[in-house]
Amino acid sequence: MQLILVRHGLPENAHTRDAADPPLSQAGRLQAAQTCERLSREPIDAIYDSTLRRAVESGEPLATKLGLTITRIAEVGEVDNGEDLYISPEAIKAAGDWDVFLRDPIGYYGHDETEFRERVLSGFSTIIGANAGKRVAIFTHGFPINILLSHALGLTGLANFVPRNGSITRFMGKSLDALQVLSVNETSHFSKEVVR
Repeated sequence: MQLILVRHGLPENAHTRDAADPPLSQAGRLQAAQTCERLSREPIDAIYDSTLRRAVESGEPLATKLGLTITRIAEVGEVDNGEDLYISPEAIKAAGDWDVFLRDPIGYYGHDETEFRERVLSGFSTIIGANAGKRVAIFTHGFPINILLSHALGLTGLANFVPRNGSITRFMGKSLDALQVLSVNETSHFSKEVVR
């Protein structure tokens, strides 16, 4: 099977510490539209997203184009899932907390790294188990993409990659522990307006 992980488009309050669960910004909607247009030209059998608005709104154009229903799975949500505050990496950098964040990215949000990692991997395992032999698009977030990449490549840490908003990362395999990485951070589908 193939897993096609998409990082959500840029959220409305990407550079501030603001209310939880922000919607997509205008730029984020453009990223999502272009990503979904690219993926609509491929055979996709199922679509999943996290329960967070920025992932939900990013996947909706693909579901509409392909006439598929999106399955929501909270386990592949970001570390702010269920929190009252959304703090993007950009806002962390702007606050001067980047070094603190890098030392313990999940702890920065007040969560246990092991528990978060296990939750995310359990979510991906559920998706894999329900979709043998299929091509599945999953609209998710930076840390879950990092977690699956690190798991597949045998890397330690949860911040080894910087998935761009709207980027595509691909895996192939039969189980969670037998995944090959096919690509990381694809962005060639973006127009010049998005690249700027």
